[in-house]
Amino acid sequence: MPELRDNDDWSAVLERVTVLGDHSDQRYSDFPTSDILQHYRIAHTGTLTTGHPYELTRTHQSGSCMIATLEGRGQVFIEGSWVTIPKGHACLLPPFAYNSIKSIEGEQWTFSWVKYLENEGENPIVTELTPVYGEFAADCLHHAISGLYHNQQSTQNRGAENLWVELIQKQVLLFSQPKVKDERIWALWKEVQEDLSAPWTVEQLARKANISTEHLRRLCQKQFGRSAKQQLEYLKMRKARILLSDKRNKIETVAKTLGYYDTASFSNAFKKIMGFRPSKMR
Repeated sequence: MPELRDNDDWSAVLERVTVLGDHSDQRYSDFPTSDILQHYRIAHTGTLTTGHPYELTRTHQSGSCMIATLEGRGQVFIEGSWVTIPKGHACLLPPFAYNSIKSIEGEQWTFSWVKYLENEGENPIVTELTPVYGEFAADCLHHAISGLYHNQQSTQNRGAENLWVELIQKQVLLFSQPKVKDERIWALWKEVQEDLSAPWTVEQLARKANISTEHLRRLCQKQFGRSAKQQLEYLKMRKARILLSDKRNKIETVAKTLGYYDTASFSNAFKKIMGFRPSKMR
């Protein structure tokens, strides 16, 4: 687990293109803005080429963030472990959790990103059924970001600006849409979400969906980038975070509500997904 503090190491950045929703952050006042980004709750978007060392860590990310690799490879800390994001792949990181990205020693990494600004209580672009990691051709997203950047730097054509921003948003939605259209999977996870305190096992989940455990594993891995067991734990921890945001709910009570009768096990599971222990919310 990386150190639990915000960290910005830009020392190895070779090239950066960024467009902001506004200039509220004076650190980035040199970059152009597009107020149309705010219509989609996009705080900023851009493309970055970097070497090693490069690292960006947020202990409590203020919004969902999509990262799509154009060239090379980089690493993203996802639910307790570092995952390599090579060319042709992307990840969509959830809000209000620990998120960290870094370059790989000896390699250059070029990636595009779209960072949202979301408030707790709102519906973020990352949902329970959004894939956390998967294949994605980033060229179209990159060209849309580049088009927006050059438009805002020069002509500031309002019509073109709107089209570029809309294309950026559509690319994120394209990745975030369900990759599996099997209705049995949707029905299964809908039922699970309604009863997260039940002592679900992978075998029970497979029987509910009327498929084998191996087929369930493949479908969940393709859709969510997680196994069925990991998806179950992810749903529980998302629910736990919502419950813990109400200070009246004790950690022990929330743990039992979600089927954890050992507070230590609950705390470990919560930290793995969210990046910090539930006691940090007290």
